[in-house]
Amino acid sequence: MKNKIKVIGVIVLLAAIGLTMTACGSSPSSGSSAGTIRSLTITGIPAQYNGRFVMMTIDTGGRGARNVAWGTRTISGNSATFSLLDWVTDQPTAIREGNYGVNIIIAANMQAIIDDRQEYVGIIMSRALAGEAVSIEWGEFISP
Repeated sequence: MKNKIKVIGVIVLLAAIGLTMTACGSSPSSGSSAGTIRSLTITGIPAQYNGRFVMMTIDTGGRGARNVAWGTRTISGNSATFSLLDWVTDQPTAIREGNYGVNIIIAANMQAIIDDRQEYVGIIMSRALAGEAVSIEWGEFISP
């Protein structure tokens, strides 16, 4: 199942790369400051998605982007808070502050994502992430 989740993450990543290449002329750069990010919260999620499963990935953005972290949650109270997991080891991780792409997939459950029955796919092609606990407003995501 973990491999299927990663395949879906790659699909979202490819969509983000395609939009990045068509939307802007230069690649966003990854940050390298001393701060680290351990969690990410998406706020303002429409009520229609309450109780739904959401998968989130963070990538380095731009051409040659690679996923660095991910997480899954159930949406509750119009938000979802993810503790970051390393993309390769699935262990809790922290990433450096900087510019990243953020991708989300919302579905009824994990099986619906695997079966390509997602209710919403959203991306942020490049966003500065800073602080140990990052908060992102729903309106920042675009649906490719």
